[in-house]
Amino acid sequence: MRVVNAVVRWILMSPLHDLLSRFVVLLVITGRRSGRVFAIPVRYAEDGDVLTVVSRRGRTWWRNLEGGAALTVVLRGRAHPAYGSATTGPAAVRAALTELGQPVVRSLDDGVAISMVVGPADPQAAPTSAWWRWFRAVTAGELAGFAVPAVVAALVAGSESPLLQALALITAGAVEGLVLGFVQACALRSVLSWVPTLAWAGATSCGAATAWAAGVVPVVVGDQVSGVLAVALGVVGLCAMGVLQWRVLAVRLPGSAWWIAATAGAWAVALGVFAAVATPLWQEGQPVWLIALIGLLGGAAMAATVAALTGLAFVRLVARSEREHQARAHAA
Repeated sequence: MRVVNAVVRWILMSPLHDLLSRFVVLLVITGRRSGRVFAIPVRYAEDGDVLTVVSRRGRTWWRNLEGGAALTVVLRGRAHPAYGSATTGPAAVRAALTELGQPVVRSLDDGVAISMVVGPADPQAAPTSAWWRWFRAVTAGELAGFAVPAVVAALVAGSESPLLQALALITAGAVEGLVLGFVQACALRSVLSWVPTLAWAGATSCGAATAWAAGVVPVVVGDQVSGVLAVALGVVGLCAMGVLQWRVLAVRLPGSAWWIAATAGAWAVALGVFAAVATPLWQEGQPVWLIALIGLLGGAAMAATVAALTGLAFVRLVARSEREHQARAHAA
């Protein structure tokens, strides 16, 4: 449970908080006697600036709010000063459970209702360079994600079934895209908080799987791929991720279709860098560990390249979003 709570706390305090923050809030409370700081994730109901939560009496953290006390509430990724109070009255517990709409405790006698008045969010620290934030996240995310297909490719290299090889690589590519999508969402949401984490990660995963599927068609059909089909597969592979990501962006940012061309161009250059680094090193009969290591080396060069180039598109995306926001505010 401690590990789970630690992960939940990290998510709620990160740009990816939207995975949980619609129904979980983080309460940061200082112990009256010990002076220790406790960070407790709990489900909540919201009514204006008032939050309501319910706890079990067997837990002790709520006792620090008996009679009223100040605390900090991390709500939707932002820290807010708050003032809360706890009560064990059955009527108050029943009302709080009604607001939450779920049975948090077995009986009213086992429940504690906590009500908090939340103030304006604390000012955020000035963010680091948008390009640098994106470059670090995408380089690390793509390298970590690419490790999966690199290892899988080494493991299935000796398989006599081209179809098995293709399916394994497509699946591994989907995992690669999922990892990349989550780290990209983290960088995106640090500036553009309206980008939904799950939708972005899912789009990136599907785009990566589609790109890998286009890339392994020649493996399955062999020499039957014509020149026209090869070009079409190349276009699909390069554009798939950008198209699906653009569909997520277009919901709130019309006119962002250029993201498709920007990401496709970045991946084209990055794949060229990968080939230039890895292809001369691969030889027939190499052990699996060496094949995987060479793949990871090429993947590192590819990750840094695509991160640097898509970072330029990310900076433009942020600037475009800010102009749209200012235009809407002026119109209002």
